[in-house]
Amino acid sequence: MNKQIAQLYHIAGKSERFIIGLMSGTSVDGLDVALCRFVGTGMDTQTELLDFETVSYGEDYKNEIASVFSKKQVDLEKLTLLNGWVAQQHAAIILQCLRKWNRQPAEIDLVASHGQTIFHAPKSLHKQAKFGNATLQIGDGDHMAGSTGIITLSDFRQKHIAAGGEGAPLAAYGDYLIFSKKMKTGLC
Repeated sequence: MNKQIAQLYHIAGKSERFIIGLMSGTSVDGLDVALCRFVGTGMDTQTELLDFETVSYGEDYKNEIASVFSKKQVDLEKLTLLNGWVAQQHAAIILQCLRKWNRQPAEIDLVASHGQTIFHAPKSLHKQAKFGNATLQIGDGDHMAGSTGIITLSDFRQKHIAAGGEGAPLAAYGDYLIFSKKMKTGLC
């Protein structure tokens, strides 16, 4: 069995998982990095926020994203180069946060990366009959995994669109998991 598949199989069977979630919004002001502990599975999943940091982006990052963000015409070479570059920037931020939190990459089961949205085109906005909902995020998960040594799950918006949605798959599920249960001390 492939080493990474075997590792995912092992992680799926664990009673508790430590996952870093990343979010970079269209404001391009910074990267939110959340380290969470997940206990259980499915609708019985309990979550706990262990560490959180918002790391501001520098002007160079902001300028690079602005060069391709929400533009109908972009330099395709630049866009391609930014895909891996954004992932490496995010990976460096993850490693910086882990050092600050006195944690090692080996302690983390997964990274969940939304990526950096650069164009979102739901059918309700583009109104082109032959095309469905569409979106594009950059910040390749494979580059991030290679730089951090942590399995990285990414491209959530594409998966949601492929399943018939508009590209916002996790918000409702996360809200349900966290807010549908009576709050207790520690785990939710």
